[in-house]
Amino acid sequence: MALVGIVAGGVGSRMGGGMPKQFLDLCGEPVIIHTIRRFAMHEDISDIIVGINPDWHDYMKELADKYFDGGIHLTNGGNDRNGTITNIIKYAEEILGAGEDEILITHDAVRPFVNRKMIDDSIAAMEYCEICTAALPATDTIVLSTDAKTVSDFPLRENMFRVQTPQTFRLGSFMKMLDSVSPKERKKITDACKLFYMNGRKVYIIEGAETNIKLTYPSDFETAEVFMRHNA
Repeated sequence: MALVGIVAGGVGSRMGGGMPKQFLDLCGEPVIIHTIRRFAMHEDISDIIVGINPDWHDYMKELADKYFDGGIHLTNGGNDRNGTITNIIKYAEEILGAGEDEILITHDAVRPFVNRKMIDDSIAAMEYCEICTAALPATDTIVLSTDAKTVSDFPLRENMFRVQTPQTFRLGSFMKMLDSVSPKERKKITDACKLFYMNGRKVYIIEGAETNIKLTYPSDFETAEVFMRHNA
């Protein structure tokens, strides 16, 4: 069995408008409901914890009560992604009584097309690694630019991957990694994979999916509606 941590602490500023993008409508339901449902339908998921912006806590509770019959828990999001994950872990340990060996699958609230294979593979990977992430090989040529104006290098495309979520690890492992870095270093660490990598741990890759898109801009919703109509 595994826990799921939905990272939903952002305000979606790049989308525009007054509502965080995870609450915007996608084919008749909020995006975050589509996302949660993918995990709630899986028999190996025990509980789902949503790290939410405190300003939207009550609204998220209304949605959870409306669409699900329990098993959805809310906690405050943090100042950044790893802060939100930390709050999710504290909730799991202090409220749900989860131990440090419990598996936590973390996922973006605005990736509503995570599929069963990714969930299965994430759980299975915990038998041989400390952390794994969904990712796909880069299909475009990737360039490096140190000034955002000119090309600094052409990395080999076959070595480049596009990182997605889920990102999966055990509760205790994440907290040990976080405690080992300084407050200054924490500000430079954007997600769990980088945190483990900076601590000398191998980050394993499971296969992502082209449909596992992150809804960031208005045009992404047009794509998502197409995927939804075709049961992605």
